[in-house]
Amino acid sequence: MKFMRKIRILFTFYRYYIWVSVLINLVCAFFLWKNGISVYPSLFWFKIFTMGASFYLVNDYRKQEYFYFYNFGLSKKVLWITTLGFDLLLFFVLMISAYNLRSIFPIPYTLM
Repeated sequence: MKFMRKIRILFTFYRYYIWVSVLINLVCAFFLWKNGISVYPSLFWFKIFTMGASFYLVNDYRKQEYFYFYNFGLSKKVLWITTLGFDLLLFFVLMISAYNLRSIFPIPYTLM
């Protein structure tokens, strides 16, 4: 029971920037699908940069809300490590899927 409660609380924290994160992941997946594996290093560093920007912005604008999570026994470090780790895992899964979809759905010549 406590485990599911902590997962819900972690998801509450992740909701602060989930839309931006998912949008960036989908855009990166589209660029990988369109241009191939050669753009992956650029996409990876772009994702790392945007994760840092998210960390800074959420830390700056939501710093008073950390007390809510402290009351449930979650430190700021635990919040950020789990949410950024999950976000990076989601990024890797989408990149692998986009690369594999390249062989299933070839790029139309109108997009090239």
